[in-house]
Amino acid sequence: MSYCGNQTSLFGSPDKYIKFYNGDLVAVEGANIVETQILRNLRIPYTQVLRGRITLKPGQNDYLLNHLGLGDNATLVSIAVTYDPKSKIEEDNYVQYAFYNDLTRVRTFCEVMILTGNTVNRIPQIYLSNPNQSYSVILDVMVAKKGDEYIFFEDLLNQYGTTFVGLSYSSIQTHIVNRSIKVVDSQSRPLIYIENPNIASIERSGQILTINDAVQGEIFLKFSSQYFTNQAFSLLNYILEVPGVTTPQPTDDIPPVVYFYNQVANSPTASYISFNGATAGPYSTSDGFTFSTSITLADYGSISNNLLLNLLVDSVSDSRDGLMTLSASNIQLTMNSSTYTTITASGTYSLTFVDVKDLAENYLTGINFELIIN
Repeated sequence: MSYCGNQTSLFGSPDKYIKFYNGDLVAVEGANIVETQILRNLRIPYTQVLRGRITLKPGQNDYLLNHLGLGDNATLVSIAVTYDPKSKIEEDNYVQYAFYNDLTRVRTFCEVMILTGNTVNRIPQIYLSNPNQSYSVILDVMVAKKGDEYIFFEDLLNQYGTTFVGLSYSSIQTHIVNRSIKVVDSQSRPLIYIENPNIASIERSGQILTINDAVQGEIFLKFSSQYFTNQAFSLLNYILEVPGVTTPQPTDDIPPVVYFYNQVANSPTASYISFNGATAGPYSTSDGFTFSTSITLADYGSISNNLLLNLLVDSVSDSRDGLMTLSASNIQLTMNSSTYTTITASGTYSLTFVDVKDLAENYLTGINFELIIN
């Protein structure tokens, strides 16, 4: 359970709040107790108990609460929070946490959090973050466990998965060229080595990359920003797909480039594809933003988005990802505020590119292509 509220009680105004009293949880209104949850008879057995205090600095992210050394064996975790008295804005006083086997789901608590489990369903380790950029927060922690043994339950994540947090773009490095990579911490100390042939897939979800390794299972890499996540995703694919790649590599901040034919359908008798009115092509989106051409509708009957791609685009390439393909969904045709997927009438249409991006999430934007359909 977890609660949010002010500093003198679990929640409520100074004369209306919830607190612990004589071993129970009571709701107070003025001088009266209006509701009581009886907890005095609650007994939680344990074989080992530990207590500690943690200070999360302003803005500190992903502090691993290793359950004070009990790791994945904890069956009770209780955290009481003390905020800096100078932090007066109630909305700023909370703590974020995520279970290490579910990093994409971020939860919150304020004054206190109590988690309980048993010898079969133990409490996963959690990462703690202080979203307050100005003030520290103090956590008083009590952790307990049941049972005398430490490793007698099935813990598939620790057996087949590994999690690392607070990573940056430079955390991804080649170890042996064409054979392996390594993930390092901020001090360049190796955290894990991964053999290239063992990587079955790389998946991106928010700020987390999941590497499915045939030997080590799932490896979770959480980066300190979305930018680093996107850049690392691009770099990992680059290392795996292009022989001889070594790090360091510069970040990829350049969007893909669309190369147009010199003339429509690459035909010497068709209209030129011009850039700002000039016809000394062929041109590409690396030249600028404004292109135009004309097409005779009678030559085709109707013109779909797919046909337009075949008539105009020679190729699409990215500086890191290499050749790319476009589909009909990557272009949008408009005229007089109406959108079309097929041209069946003459007129002047505007073509723009939609969701054309590379693995580093660099989008091709701002291109204006005027189509005159005769």
